[in-house]
Amino acid sequence: MKNIDINESKLASKLTEAGFSGLFQYGERSLCDSIWQDGKNQKTLISIVSNTKHNDYTRLLASEVLYAKTNEYPPANLDDALAYIYSQALEISGENEGSLLSGNLWGFMYHTDRLGISNYGILGKHLIECGISAIPNLKKILDNDNLLYYEGSRDATTGNMLKYRVKDAAAYYIGKIAGVPIQFYENYPERDAEIERLKDKLK
Repeated sequence: MKNIDINESKLASKLTEAGFSGLFQYGERSLCDSIWQDGKNQKTLISIVSNTKHNDYTRLLASEVLYAKTNEYPPANLDDALAYIYSQALEISGENEGSLLSGNLWGFMYHTDRLGISNYGILGKHLIECGISAIPNLKKILDNDNLLYYEGSRDATTGNMLKYRVKDAAAYYIGKIAGVPIQFYENYPERDAEIERLKDKLK
């Protein structure tokens, strides 16, 4: 993998400093436009996404700016990179209550499925778009018990009541990508048994 030049390093630092909320969730104060620079930074952003010398969170942020700003993204040569990045994004979403990425970005999943509504969140939508190349990466986090934390008033009440773990979300998205129905249960033992059944189907 190529070395990181100075301009790329500076842009990567700006992305990381802004974080997801700073880039997209502060209304007129959001920094996405200043990172994009009317497309001047497009090639550098793509380089950040593809370069494994950057951390996974920074690569995700670069990808999200590109999704937000151009219909030409993503190019086919980034399929494997994005499958890894978005699966990793799900894993780091469950690191702790102050996670860099909230559960909101993955939608309400099983809960809204029951209502006949597709609600994947912005990151979940992009994960599904990665297709089957994401499944091997998602399989690796089917044992991750960390909780996803939802923010906001109503969203937090609904999301945190569901007590989704990273592995529940990983199973959900594998099911959507592979076309395998995943039954959701309120209690963890039954959820875990369903995840084990999924693992057997994926062998």
